[in-house]
Amino acid sequence: MSQPIVYFKPGCPFGIRLRTALTLHGVSHRSVRFRDDEVGAARVREVNDGNEVSPTVLVEDRWLTNPGWREVRDAGSNAERGIEPGAPWTEGP
Repeated sequence: MSQPIVYFKPGCPFGIRLRTALTLHGVSHRSVRFRDDEVGAARVREVNDGNEVSPTVLVEDRWLTNPGWREVRDAGSNAERGIEPGAPWTEGP
């Protein structure tokens, strides 16, 4: 599974909070500033009705707008185990 990519704007409190929570809870991720990846930023605008919403996260092929850290963790865990997007996260093998 590839790492979730967190697109954020510098100084955005929501982006700071998400990236901090992911780090504190041991959820591996990669952070990308909008201005550093124009192709990624264009895709973020596409999935958010033309807006650069910070944070927006790409997990595998699923986009999450302003998610909580658990939603990012769950999306990654479910994708890794072949569970459909939107299904609840569960503990276990």
